Amino acid sequence: RPVTAMFHGPNDQIIADFSGSLCPDGNLTISLNDYNGIENGGNYHVIWLVFFNSTSRSCQLEAAYTQSITEQFTNAGLATIGVGNGWREIVECKNWKQSYGVKYPIIDDSQSDIRNMFTRGTVPHHVLINHEMEVIYTARGYIMPPFGNDFLAVLNSALSELTTLSLDEIIVPDKPGIQKCYPNPFNPAVTINFALQDEEFTQISVYNILGEKVDNLAAATLTPGFHDLRWNATEFPTGVYFIQLVTPSYQQTRKIMYLQ
Repeated sequence: RPVTAMFHGPNDQIIADFSGSLCPDGNLTISLNDYNGIENGGNYHVIWLVFFNSTSRSCQLEAAYTQSITEQFTNAGLATIGVGNGWREIVECKNWKQSYGVKYPIIDDSQSDIRNMFTRGTVPHHVLINHEMEVIYTARGYIMPPFGNDFLAVLNSALSELTTLSLDEIIVPDKPGIQKCYPNPFNPAVTINFALQDEEFTQISVYNILGEKVDNLAAATLTPGFHDLRWNATEFPTGVYFIQLVTPSYQQTRKIMYLQ
């Protein structure tokens, strides 16, 4: 994964790609480039960075609302990443997510200091990055009603661009198959990015180390292009699994690892 890509920030500021440890498990990482459509074969997103401090009452009050916005727009291409600081102990991140109803991934920023790449002000602070990896919104303060009208306007505009991308702007896959499984290792969910060159019946299944099928992720006729599927392994034991993609013209298997 490239870690030296540079993205345009506010006022022509250049912001480097970043990666950080997912909390509460520091063995897993997430990168801005995970959502870069240019790197992921045309799988474009609008990225929302939610900067917060775990002890801030303002951030605590806003957490559930950020989750509701995430759930509303995920299928439209929104990818939300929390960037948090102020943890008093490692397990506090997991407890914070449970206490305030947050399910999107959170980076432990106590060591990475990603926040200072975007702002040196107070939190909550919100950043939107469009599908061209350009910062299109950055502001501190509440986005909960009656605030946040500007934030929602920019978000809706950026998401609408995803649906109107011309075929010339979308990278046509050179070959079918699984492009990427990320994060890998993962806990508790992994995203499978795969490409199809033709409209055809597609099956995607999960197998354990014994070769037993444990889950079905897809069994349908899908359109050509790039697709994402998300597998949540919460109900399964940790260990090695295999993602298998099967079409009438192609078959591929990719190994993934579930850590806890």
